Amino acid sequence: MIKSDISAQKVQDEFTKGKQFKENLNIFEQVRKNEKFYLGKQWEGLNTKKIQPVTFNILRRVTSLFQSQVVSDDISWDIRPFSSNDQNSIECQALDAVVERVFERQAIKTKNRKVLRNGVVDGDLCMYFTFNPKINTGQLVKGDIVAEPLMNTNVFFGNPHSSDVQSQPYIIIARRRPLSEVKKEAKENNIPDWDEIQSDMGSEFVGEDENISNELVTELTRLWKVESQTQSDEFAIPQTTENIYFMKVCGDIITYPPTKTDMTLYPLAWASWIERNNCMHGISPITEMIPTQIAINKQATYIGAYTQNIAMPKLVYNIQRLPNGWNGDPSKPIAVTGDPREVIANPIGGMQLPSGVFSSIEMYQSMMKDCMGASDTALGNISNPDNTSAILATQKASNAPLELQKRMFEQFNEDCIRIIVDMACAYYGIRYISVNLKQTKLDGSQTETKTDVLLDFGKFSIGAMDINVEVGAATYWSEIVSMTNMDKLMQAGMIPDPVLYLESIPNSYIPNKQQIIDSLKNQKNKGVNTQ
Repeated sequence: MIKSDISAQKVQDEFTKGKQFKENLNIFEQVRKNEKFYLGKQWEGLNTKKIQPVTFNILRRVTSLFQSQVVSDDISWDIRPFSSNDQNSIECQALDAVVERVFERQAIKTKNRKVLRNGVVDGDLCMYFTFNPKINTGQLVKGDIVAEPLMNTNVFFGNPHSSDVQSQPYIIIARRRPLSEVKKEAKENNIPDWDEIQSDMGSEFVGEDENISNELVTELTRLWKVESQTQSDEFAIPQTTENIYFMKVCGDIITYPPTKTDMTLYPLAWASWIERNNCMHGISPITEMIPTQIAINKQATYIGAYTQNIAMPKLVYNIQRLPNGWNGDPSKPIAVTGDPREVIANPIGGMQLPSGVFSSIEMYQSMMKDCMGASDTALGNISNPDNTSAILATQKASNAPLELQKRMFEQFNEDCIRIIVDMACAYYGIRYISVNLKQTKLDGSQTETKTDVLLDFGKFSIGAMDINVEVGAATYWSEIVSMTNMDKLMQAGMIPDPVLYLESIPNSYIPNKQQIIDSLKNQKNKGVNTQ
C-alpha cells in the first residue's frame, strides 16, 4: 500500500466521464438492443396481443457461425528468448509451462468462445486477468492467475479515443458484485468505514436482474502506470520502468487502498470486431442488420396472420335453417328447421397468397446473410452436394471475409499470453516447474531429461517484453505436421545427417531417442578414428 492523491471522488468522476463517452456513442442502449435480438427477444415492448408474432433468429445462427469459424483452429504458442543461453532457455520453458497451466485451469479456450460471442454481438472482445492469492496450487506459495471475460460496457479507458490498451493513462473496470462480498473484503483490508458501503442500481450494465439490484454494488477497479528509475547492476545505467498500480472504490469509499504491483502490463486484453477510427469501441455486425431482421420478422408475421384470417376458407350457413348452429362432429345429428334438403352450407373465401411475398422474404434473408459474410455454403445449406472438392473450395472462399477477424483473434491471444507471463513474473515467486535440462557426458555427447526445478520467477532475466511470443493455429505448431515436414526434407536429401534428423523429432515419437543418437554418434566417431 502507498500514499496517493487519487481519491474515491476522482475515480467516480473519471467513471462518469467514461460513461458519458459511451452514452454519446449510444453504446449502452445499442449493446442492450443487440443482446436482446441475439437472445430472440425481438418483439419485446410491442403490443402484439391480436397477432402471434413470428421470429426467424438469423442473427444468432450467423453469430454461431462466426464463433465456430474463428476458433475452428486451436490456438497454440511458442515462447522463445531473443538471446540464446541455457538460463533463458530454462526460463522460457518455465513460462511456456505456466501459460499452458493457466490456459488449462482457467479454461481460457472455452472462455474464448464467450469472448468471441461478445465481440460479434457487442462489438468488442475483452479478457481481464487478476491474481487470486487464495488458490491452492500445491506449491510453496499459494495463488494463481484468474481470467474473466468482460463486456465492453464494463471497461473505461482514460483515453477512449484510442484502442491501444498499454498506452492508456488509466483503465477503470466496473463490475457488479454482491454487497456482502464487497463489505467482507473491505473489512479484511482494514477499511474503517466498510459497513457504510451502500448498494446501487447500476442500470447501465446489461444483463442485471432488477429484482436483485438492491443487493449489488458497482465496484470500480482503477489501474494506472507509474514510471520509476532503476539502475542496471551490470552496467550501472539508469533505466526507466513502469509498474502497474491499482485501487478499488465503491461509491465514496476506497475498499482497497492504492497498491503497487510488479506488473509492467495492464492485465487487460482488448480487441474490436470491426475497428473504428479514433475510438476504443468497435462495431458489431449485428447492429446494422437489426432493421433487416425486423423486416423479416414482420413479413413472416404478416404471412402468418394472412394465412389464419384470409387464406383458409370458412363455412357459411343459413342460421334460420340451422338455429342451433353448425356441428362438425360426424357422430351427432344436426337439427334443422324446415326441409333438410333446403339447408345449404357453402365454404367461401380462401384467397391465395401472392408468390412475390415469399420471394421477398427469401431475398431479405439471403442478402442479409451475404452482407454478414454467412452465405448458404458457409452455413452448410448446400443442395445436391455432388462435387466434394468444389464444395470445400467454395466454403473456403466464403470464409475469406473472416480472415481479418482470425488474425485479430490471434493477436488477442498473444496479448493474453504476454499478460500471463508478466503476472507470473510479478506474483508467482518461488515454484517448482518441470523443464528439460541438457547434460553433457564425458565423451562430449548431450542428454536431455525432464526435471523439476525450483525457480524464482521474480528474478527472471527476461520480462514480458523481452521474449518472442508466436501465436497461431495449433496445426502450425503440430508435431504431426513437423514430422511430415522433416520426413520430406530427409527424403529430398536436404537433411543428410540422421543425427540432425533425430534431434529435430519430438521425443514422444521415438522411444529411447537419445540412446539411438548416442549410438549413431559413436559409430560416426569410430569411423573417423579408423580412417
